[in-house]
Amino acid sequence: MASSNSNKQPLLIDRPLFDSVRVTTQTVGSSSANTLFVQGGQVPALLVDMDANLSEDINSGGVVDSIAITRNDFYRAVDYTINTTTSGTVISLTSGQVVLIAETGVLGTAAESGYGYYTYTGASTLTGVNTALLYSGGTTTGFAYQGVAYGYQPAVTLAFYHTRNTTTPIPASGDYKLLFSKTIPANSGSVDCGDVMPQLSAPVVQAGNTNGLGNTAPLRNKGIYLERGDRLYVGVFPDGPNISGYTPGVHVTAQGGFF
Repeated sequence: MASSNSNKQPLLIDRPLFDSVRVTTQTVGSSSANTLFVQGGQVPALLVDMDANLSEDINSGGVVDSIAITRNDFYRAVDYTINTTTSGTVISLTSGQVVLIAETGVLGTAAESGYGYYTYTGASTLTGVNTALLYSGGTTTGFAYQGVAYGYQPAVTLAFYHTRNTTTPIPASGDYKLLFSKTIPANSGSVDCGDVMPQLSAPVVQAGNTNGLGNTAPLRNKGIYLERGDRLYVGVFPDGPNISGYTPGVHVTAQGGFF
């Protein structure tokens, strides 16, 4: 650690940096125009503010070397699947457990809504042969039908932007820079942006050569150096089911340090 914010090397930080923002309907870009550039009226979410107001004198900037994206929605995994292979198996259900009826023909009594996912809603434990249970919401030991796409999480792309010496989210003059974009694959709960962030100028301390690098090539971390007055913004690319944003939301978390 350094004792002041003057004459320091970039690797010396005074204080840890941790910022997080929830992103839902803050869309950026245009799927019809195939562009990640911010459109008129769009306002991405502020992720990191490196004193854009220039009102502090305790730091000269900072570095963000970790950005993670985590979905806010979560779905319980299927507890039991009913099909030809599992037909006749004894199962035991407590409230909240999920059953997937993958083949309706093996059931003794037709399921209320046919193929799909059912959440058990009964207050007491329900035990029996899986194909003999009544998959209906009209009983005290009932089930809630969750549809055929329960638990499906579509792919979501987020774009990250940089501004300098302005508090306007994305200036109308276009005075911002697109840094990178990152996609959370379908049905994936979280991703790290380390693979798409730019390389930092300071090499990582290492011993010997590293696979994939030349004999004189340094191993480098990835991240974003921020001058005092900089900001980072993030928004959802409006494509497919995310045309109005990602309603369940994601949290974007940045970590690093202040100089």
